[in-house]
Amino acid sequence: MPVGQAQAEAKQKAAKKKAEQSKTAASQAQLEREAANNPPTNAAGSGTSISGIPLGTSVMTGKTVSQPPQFAGGLPVPNAPVFSKAIYTTDSPYLIPSTMSNQERANLLLALGQIPNLYPKGQAPTVDFIKDMDKSVTLRPLDYAALGTMMKQADQVGETYSQTIMRFVSNPSLAEQAFGKVTGGGPKPIPVTNPEALIADMTSKYLDLFNVAPDKKVAAAYASEINKAQKAAGVKGFALSQQQQEDIFLKYVQNDANRRYAAAKLTPDTADDMALEQGALGAVVRRIRQAHADNGIPTSDRLVYSEALKGIRSEQALQTALNNIQIQATTQFPAWKEDILKGTSVKTLLTPYVASYEKIYGKTPATTDLYDVASGQTAMPVLAWEKAQWKNPKIKETQFYKDTVNNDLRALADAFGVNV
Repeated sequence: MPVGQAQAEAKQKAAKKKAEQSKTAASQAQLEREAANNPPTNAAGSGTSISGIPLGTSVMTGKTVSQPPQFAGGLPVPNAPVFSKAIYTTDSPYLIPSTMSNQERANLLLALGQIPNLYPKGQAPTVDFIKDMDKSVTLRPLDYAALGTMMKQADQVGETYSQTIMRFVSNPSLAEQAFGKVTGGGPKPIPVTNPEALIADMTSKYLDLFNVAPDKKVAAAYASEINKAQKAAGVKGFALSQQQQEDIFLKYVQNDANRRYAAAKLTPDTADDMALEQGALGAVVRRIRQAHADNGIPTSDRLVYSEALKGIRSEQALQTALNNIQIQATTQFPAWKEDILKGTSVKTLLTPYVASYEKIYGKTPATTDLYDVASGQTAMPVLAWEKAQWKNPKIKETQFYKDTVNNDLRALADAFGVNV
């Protein structure tokens, strides 16, 4: 036989086989639909289908396709719609399996078990489960329910239940869309931090800040507020940020710090005042207080404590508080503005003037006593400042003045040969 003829015959056989397979599949679908239309009992034909659609309702399943396209009056003829009917009743899930062989029921259960989320978790039939029934394959109540679910889906799109089952088995995402993922029932819980862990963390931070643990009720309230905020954020699909949690913590710190300040400073008893100097907060208090002193800025315990509470948020927050003190200093000593902003303290810049003040007045000056040395655009030279002190009436009360005057008189007497 010529090669070309053999190839032609092979193609004809393949086309014939494919046509027969399509015809067989179509015949099987038709047989299933006819069987469903004529169940063992006269349940179909009137009433409501299992899907809630009235039995016999036409359901469009697609459109015919003309090849080649047909024309009428010069216009293309629209493809004609193809309809099926709602055919399954509430009895169908029970009646149809009763007409099946043992092997057909086994195949049905195996197919149903492959559809994701169709069964409750752990209840889908498996190969081993079906094999254990051997030649007496039976359906459980939840198997009937699963089959009924597939029949509902089939009725809504005009398919047979077996077509729907195969469609869901071959495309698991359809099952997820239709039935949703199994989550164990109810909404997925929003994870929150263990309250005991929150209390332990707060206690550790309080020991660092105050050198004392927080009150138990305060710690419990803090943990409860954090958990509540975590749940509120979770409902919106977010996680509570570290900064949000830190803000809640600092609120409790500030409330406790103010309470501690009131107990220590606003009572006649001064024995507890040193409690404010303890821990990391106490260290920041001392640093803020010293910055005021070094830059000649008058302050109060209340103001220092308030600035320290802002400074404990972070190193940057503390640096901001210290920078603000420097800026205040530049307004009192504008001649040294550049030096102050570069980090040189007013105390350092005043050192030679302090020595002169102590020499003249016999005591250490307050910074306010030296505001005039750099209050202009340029700082006064030390000697010029000393000379200016002779115009200050207070100098006459000093031993320096008396000694200087006496020395000048003695020098004048010596010059004229006068014995004093």
